[in-house]
Amino acid sequence: MEFFIDGYNLMHAWGRISSTRAGEAFRRDRRRFLNDLADRLGPDRAGRATVVFDASSPPGDFPLESRFRGLALVFALGDENADARLERMIARHSHPRDLVVVSTDRRIRQAAARRRAQAVRSEEFLDMIERLARTRNTEHEPTDNAELPEPREAEDWAQVFSGVDTILASEPDLAPPALLTDAEIAALEREIEAEW
Repeated sequence: MEFFIDGYNLMHAWGRISSTRAGEAFRRDRRRFLNDLADRLGPDRAGRATVVFDASSPPGDFPLESRFRGLALVFALGDENADARLERMIARHSHPRDLVVVSTDRRIRQAAARRRAQAVRSEEFLDMIERLARTRNTEHEPTDNAELPEPREAEDWAQVFSGVDTILASEPDLAPPALLTDAEIAALEREIEAEW
């Protein structure tokens, strides 16, 4: 699985962004957020995650495209916003069924649905990575220098999503929307093309 993450959207959902902070204080908050995200994802998943941020000017503490603790960082300078960059990235992805798109933004979630990528709300993603981090922290670590086994991603995700059906049954507002039909997708594509 590869992850495309709406950076400020996730940062906001995590309570790591403040409208009163600017300049260097804001950059420190963003770096702390990225450190925490990389820690919770772990090195393997962080290496498959791209975090996209809005940018009206160069960020000052990172190049426009770089890596930080395994995470690929993209600052969407030159785009309308991060949403526009994410939409293009989703549209160009060669294996969208292997893609998890993290955003609460409806526009991004629809772009993911059109390509049959998995869309996960920021709050749900935070719950998932917190559980993964707790699982990793409670596992017994080897005492010698033996190589760690490869992660069992399918089993990890099965554990993370266990109980989701029960939650969705009790909270109909959280239920994912039905998949779009081919006709609905075609209509949305025509709408988008008309806007461009």
